[in-house]
Amino acid sequence: MQNISRRNLLQLGGAGLVGLTLPKLLHAQEANRRGPHPQPLSPGARGARAKNVIFIWQQGGPPHQDMWDMKPDCASENRSEFESVATTLPGYRVCELMPKLSQLVQHMTILRGVNHHIPDHNPGSMFMLGSGNPPNPTIFHPTWSAVVKRETESTPGIPTAVAIPSEPSEGPNAGFLGAAWQSFATQADPNDRDFRVRALAMPRDIDLSRFDRRRQLLEDTNRYFDELTERPDILRGFDRFHQDAYAIIQSPATRRAFDVDQEPTQVRERYGRNKLGQRLMLARRLIEGGVRFVTISEPVGWDTHEGNFTRLRQNLPVVDHAVSALIEDLHVRGLLQDTLVMMFGEFGRTPRINVQAGRDHWPQAMSIVLAGGGVPGGLIYGATDRNAAFVTDRSHSPADFACTIYNLLGIDPHKYYPAPNGQPTPIVRDGEPIRAVVG
Repeated sequence: MQNISRRNLLQLGGAGLVGLTLPKLLHAQEANRRGPHPQPLSPGARGARAKNVIFIWQQGGPPHQDMWDMKPDCASENRSEFESVATTLPGYRVCELMPKLSQLVQHMTILRGVNHHIPDHNPGSMFMLGSGNPPNPTIFHPTWSAVVKRETESTPGIPTAVAIPSEPSEGPNAGFLGAAWQSFATQADPNDRDFRVRALAMPRDIDLSRFDRRRQLLEDTNRYFDELTERPDILRGFDRFHQDAYAIIQSPATRRAFDVDQEPTQVRERYGRNKLGQRLMLARRLIEGGVRFVTISEPVGWDTHEGNFTRLRQNLPVVDHAVSALIEDLHVRGLLQDTLVMMFGEFGRTPRINVQAGRDHWPQAMSIVLAGGGVPGGLIYGATDRNAAFVTDRSHSPADFACTIYNLLGIDPHKYYPAPNGQPTPIVRDGEPIRAVVG
């Protein structure tokens, strides 16, 4: 033992125990340098209306004028080739390829006035995913799930935030909060026949009793070295990662929540036997199991620079089928009132169809879909001009939208966190909640 430092032992033994590696140790070091974390608040401590969130990230820029903001009377070079269908809200019509969602508008708020100025995927995504803060090369603001994880009282053995299969690569992830506030990533797809969450799988030939013996050995070693280490704060951060991982691995409830094979065949079929459908079904199972925030990276893809209408004929029926199943399922199970479903991308699409029969980036207008979680049902808020190009009524920034979501969750959007530059930094730097949504 004299020639092995506690740090080396942790790196070797810890990696074998739960797969934690040196980069995560360094992330923990970074987080611990920022000082003690505030005591998290319970979900209802600030009058939250949404207890849970299912966030469907539509990377690429879903074309609002082909979905939620159709303009049948616009110029022919701008017009969608799709017809519209009536919804449950008199006078409001949506794309014909969304017949199931058209009948659920009474559960939804459609925001058509959120806009910004960045027509590029990565910085636009940073804007919309980074809690409504404009992208900044010197500081990454944390994404929604990281803030919820930090502000929510955790339940031992149940991850507060889960990403299926991972957090959007275009976004800031936990940003300056550090890796301790990252979502638990499945790193696998529930639509796969042999779906298994690798982080929950025990190494071959290691059962729980042997796992516990290894854990006890590591804890005994920790106590031996505690007085000798030169940086106990680093190691405490590393120990915290281990404690969380142990609790999740040993939790029967968490294992059950991830076991999609327990779902009846008819339920799986209702969601759709495809990547989006099965990800949404797993999200509902996780919410039932106590997870607070689930991020789904939507797999259909919206970067329709060419063949826009051809691709939408493939994409929209999948979205219609899966998202309608999620909303109906949450409603029937009594979960929709407490669970906020939100669906959007980094921007919308240009009004004019290009020479490749596609559309290009357009942040000046987009549509954001919300359902459940205390939002008004049947609210169509904001309007665009006859070509769906510019907001003409009730314009709002991404910061306003972020403040709205945090208000629904009972989180003060302007609360300050310590940042790496030493300056206290608010969750959302600007903005005010949209009163039509939060009341």
